Formats: sequence, structure tokens, C-alpha cells
Amino acid sequence: MTRASSFVCVTCGVNTPTDPSGKPQESCIICDEPRQYVRQGGQEWTTLEELKSSGKYTNVFTPTMADPEHLISISTTPSFAIGQRGILIKTPKGNILWDCITLIDDETVRKIKEEHGGLKAIVISHPHYYSSLKDWSEAFGGIPIYTHTNDKQWLQRPADNHIFWEGTSLDLLDGEVKVLCPGGHFDGSCLLLWNKNLLVADTMMVAASRKSVSFMYSFPNYWPLGPNEVQTIWKTVRPYEVNNILGAWIGKEIVGYGRNIIFNSAKLYTQYSGHDSNKFYGPESDELSFKN
Repeated sequence: MTRASSFVCVTCGVNTPTDPSGKPQESCIICDEPRQYVRQGGQEWTTLEELKSSGKYTNVFTPTMADPEHLISISTTPSFAIGQRGILIKTPKGNILWDCITLIDDETVRKIKEEHGGLKAIVISHPHYYSSLKDWSEAFGGIPIYTHTNDKQWLQRPADNHIFWEGTSLDLLDGEVKVLCPGGHFDGSCLLLWNKNLLVADTMMVAASRKSVSFMYSFPNYWPLGPNEVQTIWKTVRPYEVNNILGAWIGKEIVGYGRNIIFNSAKLYTQYSGHDSNKFYGPESDELSFKN
């Protein structure tokens, strides 16, 4: 394997520093815990340079269904590791990238700068999508990367301009963009709200029907999220207008009625997991989100 300062886990795509001897770590801390998995055959590593030089992978830019002009998916083909997308958010006050993908190359940087107006900041939803965040920041002149402090323990390769934020909400670009932290999937799992579009990553999963969402502690290992965490997610979303929901993969989008869909999904999820779904108040109620 090529000598490098960091190595990419083939299963999750997170770029990880070498051990003190310059070799890959014995295991990936992202995969070697209950929410992820170590692939059959054991831990495997590659490098960002090997991905770029292989000629196999390229990044594609795809307009979203929810807002094809202002929300652009960036994904790698063929799919690599988890296969998530980053979402380029083109606002009147500048562009933000929601989540990273592992592959960052000259052509991707050129397209974002020359065809889409560049980047002002990057926001990461949770540790599974840390990927090559340091390299993304450096490619755009050291722009800030925002991750919630509750997930700091999972970050082994921070950007030079890394901002760990606290609390339940963060305003960016003079309030143009709002980041929310309800936790759940991870303690610092986040949502991003812009122009009534809610970008959810793994905090909730857009279902195959695109008429509901679900909530999981671990998606690949089928560990459900508890009802208290689901209630917290709903309580976090409830005060805001949400039309569209954009998940972590291309096509995982719900267009229209987003807040009502989250409410109904959370209530059904709680009911069918054997708990009292009457603890929820709907979007239009003047009551608090929960009954005491």
C-alpha cells in the first residue's frame, strides 16, 4: 500500500490518521462499534490518492427533486463505501456543503468554484460522514467545518479551521441557514434547515415510499431508536415550516408536507414499537410538543 499520512476505511469512507509507525490503524473506530460494522474479511484500507489515481471513480453533480436550482447532490460513481451524497446549498448569502463524501479531486473543486460559485463553509451531520472533511476544507482555502461537540470523540482528523458548536441550534450566513441538533442516531446528530428544506442525513431515513420517514440507532444493524429520542427529534422540528425532506442518498427525498410527514411517522413509529403515541401533539397545536 502507498505510504500516506492518512488512510481511508473502505467500508465507511472516513479518512483516518496513520498509527505512530506510519501504518494504517488496526481498526476503524467508526466501523468497530454497534452503529456500523467491519466488513466480512476484516478491516481494509485505501488512500485518497489511490482513489483518485485509479481512474475508477468520479464525482457527479445531480440537481435534487426538492429544489433543482439551489440544492445540488454531489456523489461518487460507482458508489464507494456508504455511498452518501453531499448536498451543495446555493443561498443568496453564499454556498454551504452539507456533509462530505470521500472523493475530492481537482475536477470537483473546479466545478464548485467555476460553475456553482464556490463554498463558504461545510456542515457535517454526524461521524459516518466525516469522510475526507479536512481535504475538502483545504481544497477551498481552509473554509470552516462545523460539527457538533457531542460527536467530537469520533473525529480523528479535524480540519485546521474546525468549529465544534454546542447547544441545540446554530445560525449560519446571518441566519440564512439553521442547523439543529436533536441527537438520536448519534448524540450530536444534526439536521439542516434552509428555505423550508430539511436535510436530514441519518437523523431520520426517508422511506422507500417517500411518504414517511423512520428513525434508527443503527441502520445496517437494524437497531431501532428509542421513543424518547424520536420524540426529541419531533420536538426539535415542530416549530419550523418544513416542506421538503432530503435524505442522505440521491432519490431519498420527500417533496411537500414535510413537517406533517415527520409528525405522522414519529407517532406511528412510537405506536408500533409498543409505546404511547398520544404523547405527541401535532404541528398546528398550541400545546407543547409533549404531554407531561
